[in-house]
Amino acid sequence: MTIFVRAYLRASTDEQDAQRARSGLDQFARDRGVRICNYYAENASGARLDRAELFRLLADSRPHDVLLVEDVDRLSRLGRAEWEKLKTLIRERAVRVVAVNVPTTWQHLAPLQNEFDARMFGAINDMLLDMLAAIARRDYEQRRQRQAQGIAKAKVAGKYRGRQVDRARYGAINRLLASGSSWSVVQKTVGCSRSTISQAVKHAKLSAPAPSTELMAAASVAVILWLHVENGSKFTRGKKRVREDIDDLIATSHKSTKLSDTEYRLVIRYADDADLKQQIDDLLHEILHLADLRNCVVDDMSVKHEATGSFWDECDGGWK
Repeated sequence: MTIFVRAYLRASTDEQDAQRARSGLDQFARDRGVRICNYYAENASGARLDRAELFRLLADSRPHDVLLVEDVDRLSRLGRAEWEKLKTLIRERAVRVVAVNVPTTWQHLAPLQNEFDARMFGAINDMLLDMLAAIARRDYEQRRQRQAQGIAKAKVAGKYRGRQVDRARYGAINRLLASGSSWSVVQKTVGCSRSTISQAVKHAKLSAPAPSTELMAAASVAVILWLHVENGSKFTRGKKRVREDIDDLIATSHKSTKLSDTEYRLVIRYADDADLKQQIDDLLHEILHLADLRNCVVDDMSVKHEATGSFWDECDGGWK
């Protein structure tokens, strides 16, 4: 039987390389006569359950596929309750976890065993994964505690400066955005998270000179954007984070006011009808993409012209 191996690679911050372990996982697979069919890499904290690439891997997986990680801490630094949720989802998908640093899990890459051996190894692996996940969580909490102590000490001594702005990286992000690249393209090109793009845009706005008379003369329209976000399944807990991401996207893209959890007032400046259509299309696409990244769904979404009460027609690209 062909074994489908899906490799999961994770780094905690944008400054770290999520692809660092890829060559090691490739060598591990070659040594055992299997091939990795796909790679899922992301920069996200292992202490959060709502990780887009991890959920995409699980959604792509079929029963008996292998989820390959370098170390259990790449899969989880979750607290007990969220670790149990992730285990339940893995179990329901019938996915087998193989960690390079847990040799007993390697048997999932071997030919089928008899029922007794499979149950024995399954019980041993469950115990080891629980133990290593707990150790990974403890390590995470201890590092955060030491970091907080170090920051407090530096503040008392007047030496704490906080995280410094990476001006070169922010400049590259904003140049790509100015050239017409979408947030998704920028994310892949620069290798950063969407929150970093949001921070780069905010930094550019704070640093930008006052708009020219020519820009001030551009046409503008006030619209009401309404949308409703829900988790994609009972195992997804990402809708709060999606709403925060959408808040950032709207705040950095247009002059806006948040009216409620589901409603925003935006002022869109545009050069002509084609430019207005492009801006609205891009905005709606990015909102859907943000939800999809965290395995959530936008149940409904509309754009209403504040002055006339007409609604934007996504198909024809005009007010109806």
